Amino acid sequence: MKKDKSNVNKRKSDTAFRLLCLGAVGLGILIGVVILFWYEPKAYKPLEPENPEQVSLYLTHELGPDFFNQVQLDEPFELIIEQSGLNDIISRLDWPQEIGEMSFSDPYIIFSDQSILLMGTLKYKEISSVVSILAFPVIDSDKQICLNVQSVRLGMLPVTKLVTKLAQNAFDNNRDSFEEDPDAEQVVQTIIRNEPFDPAFWISDRQIRIIHFTIEQGVLKLTLLAEKT
Repeated sequence: MKKDKSNVNKRKSDTAFRLLCLGAVGLGILIGVVILFWYEPKAYKPLEPENPEQVSLYLTHELGPDFFNQVQLDEPFELIIEQSGLNDIISRLDWPQEIGEMSFSDPYIIFSDQSILLMGTLKYKEISSVVSILAFPVIDSDKQICLNVQSVRLGMLPVTKLVTKLAQNAFDNNRDSFEEDPDAEQVVQTIIRNEPFDPAFWISDRQIRIIHFTIEQGVLKLTLLAEKT
């Protein structure tokens, strides 16, 4: 009888030990996921301009004059966009940008060899994390641009499908906000779906088309053409 009681106690002890181990493993995994989720990449260095209401000097004194001087030539021209200057421009825009319960703020862009890394703070309801979107843009045979997004991460967690689904849901629930700009609606939709789109845009009364580009360390070089309309 004592032996049976001893075996029962041993089984209870083994079960308790296994549950304790499983609990410890589960807690360790949860802590690891939280750490990965809250991880902030060292490369993420969003700018905080001293006078955010002031228009970027890079835009008004370099990029803008360069563009408008060449666009009058009615022939293809090259426009060089520096990473530091672009980050200065976008840091002064109106942030956060919101679609439904999702918001995006503090963007920061990195140009590397043939790739663009966009980082920012993504917030959904009360949860926020640094999102990193890595893309290798290409122009296809139809002269359409595809961002060719390779990965989306929250912290260090790969969440490409999850973020795509959340972005699509937020977009579907807020289509009314694009009523006055159907072209923007189409571009946003193609970007979410990672599909090609027409690389043409309007500046003043001229339609500008991207016909070629190269991405180097810290620099984006665009070949543009002002189309006659």
